Amino acid sequence: MTDMTHLMTLPPPVSFALKRLGDAGFEAFLVGGCVRDACLGSTPTDFDITTQATPDEIKAALAGEKLLEIGLKHGTITLVKDGLHMEITTYRQDSTYSDGRHPDAVTFTRSLKEDVLRRDFTINALAWHPERGLVDVVGGLSDIHAGLIRAVGDAHTRFREDSLRILRALRFAARLGFAIQGDTLSAMMAAGEGLSHISAERIAEELNRTLLAPHAGQALRDYPRVLFLALPELSPMLHTPQRTPFHAYDLWEHTLRTVEATDTQLPLRWAALLHDAGKPAAATHDADGTSHFKGHAAISAGITEEIMLRLKQPRALRELVVTLVRYHDDRIGPDNLKRSLNRLGPEAGLLMLKLQYADALTHAPHVAEKAHKILRLYDEAEEMIRSGSCLFIRDLAIDGQDLIAIGFKEGAGIGRTLNFLLDQVLSGYLENDREELLAQAREVLARP
Repeated sequence: MTDMTHLMTLPPPVSFALKRLGDAGFEAFLVGGCVRDACLGSTPTDFDITTQATPDEIKAALAGEKLLEIGLKHGTITLVKDGLHMEITTYRQDSTYSDGRHPDAVTFTRSLKEDVLRRDFTINALAWHPERGLVDVVGGLSDIHAGLIRAVGDAHTRFREDSLRILRALRFAARLGFAIQGDTLSAMMAAGEGLSHISAERIAEELNRTLLAPHAGQALRDYPRVLFLALPELSPMLHTPQRTPFHAYDLWEHTLRTVEATDTQLPLRWAALLHDAGKPAAATHDADGTSHFKGHAAISAGITEEIMLRLKQPRALRELVVTLVRYHDDRIGPDNLKRSLNRLGPEAGLLMLKLQYADALTHAPHVAEKAHKILRLYDEAEEMIRSGSCLFIRDLAIDGQDLIAIGFKEGAGIGRTLNFLLDQVLSGYLENDREELLAQAREVLARP
């Protein structure tokens, strides 16, 4: 036990829970992520407690408080106090994992050490109490100082127990900027087939969190084959050359630099990762070695749709990412900015400009130096949307009733005319002015 009694300042509800359990005669410690984050100098926001008290004893010690029993079968009671949710779990020993994800049975124990030894990584196996200090059974603190992700105990056993830990390790590397210890990495790769037994939703959750993490690009640079265990379609991208005057990096490095250059918005990160996924299939090479990737955007969009469907990502996210990938190579300039926003929609249009900026920034220097032009376009697009510029039929200064009032008959002709007028506005031939639009509509009406 290490004397680190001043490791963190606890919110009153957490101190309350520890005291009530202690007063009832039960050992109780904070454990896991909150202790890890405090050791890293971060302020924890989630607090998990582990205790030798059984679930019934936890309920008795916290009688009168709001308790949720959602995780009861795993020995977890959730205390809700002053808006804070705290999971309180009995020390336990896990048995075999027949499904490669969940223990077949949960056996309670009175030993903190036995509870800690079942956890995934040493950095998550630290326990702490404000009076008793830090309990470090497996060397988690030294691994934090070394910036290392190491499995607790036998790494092969840990990943056979729960294959999702493979992607959790990648996520922690992406979040913390830590390296994965050699034996742990070897065990991860050996257990990769087990991911086929994990639900798509859980895999998607881990990948989403990985892509949004601050060191996502570096983690995927260091451990691409871990990602490929979940997304095998991307493995041909590794070391694929881009021998063109416009590129400075191979395909995988360009992709990761694009990810790193984007904002931490989930559709944008996914689009950055997948925007060139079709290039290996589209690649052709001239006699002098020059690369071409004709039609790669459409192939990339197909790969993207397959991945997002397999991961059961929400429909809105899937459709947005596929749109970004499909059209990422389409030119957007001052002359067609309004038309692009009309075609893509405001949200996708702004994200597309962000994607194109990141993409351009990671090309050869003579391309990258023009990326600032895309930023100017983004500012223009944002102002158009903010000021209510005419981008859609609903934005026109006239509507179908106005056309009927000047002599149009109800029917498809009204829709065609409104589309024609919108096209004229988007092209800059007409202003979105009521009288100007009506005058043009009268000309349309007068035609045979």
